[in-house]
Amino acid sequence: MIAGGSSFYRRAPRVLIVEDELFIALLIEETVRLMGCRISAIADNISKANLELCKRNFDVVLLDLNIGGNYSIEWADRVIKAKVPLAFITGYDYLVEPRHARVPVLQKPFRPAQLNALLVQLLGPIGDPRRSINCTS
Repeated sequence: MIAGGSSFYRRAPRVLIVEDELFIALLIEETVRLMGCRISAIADNISKANLELCKRNFDVVLLDLNIGGNYSIEWADRVIKAKVPLAFITGYDYLVEPRHARVPVLQKPFRPAQLNALLVQLLGPIGDPRRSINCTS
């Protein structure tokens, strides 16, 4: 369960995972589910990620910086423009663009507690009854 509890949260937060390595995507998926969140989708390429972005069926995005051998920076810009909380999950130790300096980064490999802390950072205190996520705008 995400730190802070979920007793006041109206529904489980939905997470979009954009990761092209199946094993890592499944590891993230299982960890996120164990924390009490739902998975809206796993996109293993930018085309699928674009379809998911159009659906807006998620509250937060976890994005690998390198999808299919290409940096996914332009896609990250679209997510930021849509005002969706975003974090990079990457094996790289640097950001490609300075404009993404405020985007949280989770270094691979990571522990479940680190992913939990990242989700709390992105979504706010899940147990806070004043916290609401607007998925329709």
